Amino acid sequence: MIIQEATLDEVLSNREKRAHTQTELIQQYHRPILSCTMNIPGEVKQTPLIDFVFRQTMRNVKAVFEGEIVAEKRQYENTGPEAFFVLSATAESVKERAMTIESRERIGRLLDLDVIDTDGTKRSRKEPRSCLVCGGPVTICSRSRAHGLAAVKEAAWDILTDYARGQLAELAVDALKREAALTPKPGLVDGNNSGAHQDMDLDTLLRSADSLRPYFQFCADFGLRRAQDIKELVCAGLEAEKVMLRHTGGINTHKGAIYAIGLFLCGAGTYYMQGGDPFERSAVVAALQSEVSSADSGSHGRIVQAKYLAGGAREEAMNGFPTARKAAVALTESQGDELYALLKILKDIRDTNLLYRGGMDALNYVQAQAKRILAMRPWERKDALLKMDQECIRLNISPGGAADMLALALFIERTVPELI
Repeated sequence: MIIQEATLDEVLSNREKRAHTQTELIQQYHRPILSCTMNIPGEVKQTPLIDFVFRQTMRNVKAVFEGEIVAEKRQYENTGPEAFFVLSATAESVKERAMTIESRERIGRLLDLDVIDTDGTKRSRKEPRSCLVCGGPVTICSRSRAHGLAAVKEAAWDILTDYARGQLAELAVDALKREAALTPKPGLVDGNNSGAHQDMDLDTLLRSADSLRPYFQFCADFGLRRAQDIKELVCAGLEAEKVMLRHTGGINTHKGAIYAIGLFLCGAGTYYMQGGDPFERSAVVAALQSEVSSADSGSHGRIVQAKYLAGGAREEAMNGFPTARKAAVALTESQGDELYALLKILKDIRDTNLLYRGGMDALNYVQAQAKRILAMRPWERKDALLKMDQECIRLNISPGGAADMLALALFIERTVPELI
């Protein structure tokens, strides 16, 4: 990754550009403006990690001002990402809530949420901000130069990585829950029924997803710190399976997702820290993990691989998750149509769960139906999926591998949209 340092000229020039944007928005809408930037010490103001953290914090900002946002604008400069929100609330009310956002979480210390009133004046803070290093008044530490720049930069980076670790885990859990709740899904657990699974329901899947949060945090941290001990990762995955089984009463709900999402988290974490290709990094980790893992010859995946030459989750991972990547593209193209993305997965995937339950007949049926439904108009697809679901239940077949790839696609779309 080529890191570009922001020059003083760029900082000063963009300060003027930001002020110009604020003035234009006020003149156009005659409303207060919330101007959002990142307060990153040092010369480097924009990296994949900074961009990810900014996107996530802006989602939180939008949630606070939900229903009051009149317009929004984003700018990505070498001096850092920026967002502007035109709001229908009073400047005083906006400033109060902005200060709450800045103070309620540790990451808020790296946010600059400036409020510009309709007359162009900037609302000032009622309380001084705290020092990144010691927590005291920043003005005192800054004037006395109590801490060197290296210490301040290290503190800021620690805040960024700590926040990213938690957010990545939350997004992974959320992706599993969104996949579980998506309805209708042929042969799979959804909001209507348990599909071809008599041993689990939607509540089981949601409990399972929540139980994996610590594991996902570990995988994110593994990537963020660019760890190399693959045995450590394998042990964490095996422990996550045990935790999952304890929360589900022995039911295997997310073994495939533990493997796939865990690997991609490692790749994404490394990408945020040093750039490169997170899919390629995931493939490298998958290959290394395969070398140190003991082969489970009795697993469904291994049985199907030997009988049908279908590589399943392992092959997907070692190729950089091409199926999930295509589904993430489908999500973007369809403006978030998750059923469309699922169908795009189903039409091509050699799902080992289908092969184990129903052989090539089951796989051919699901692929053919997915292609047929994709050819329909969007509003016709739901009824067709409902009928397909009933037939999958009758045949006792379930495309569990496709469900894992959909969850991963939902995660990819939220974490590395710039690479889709």
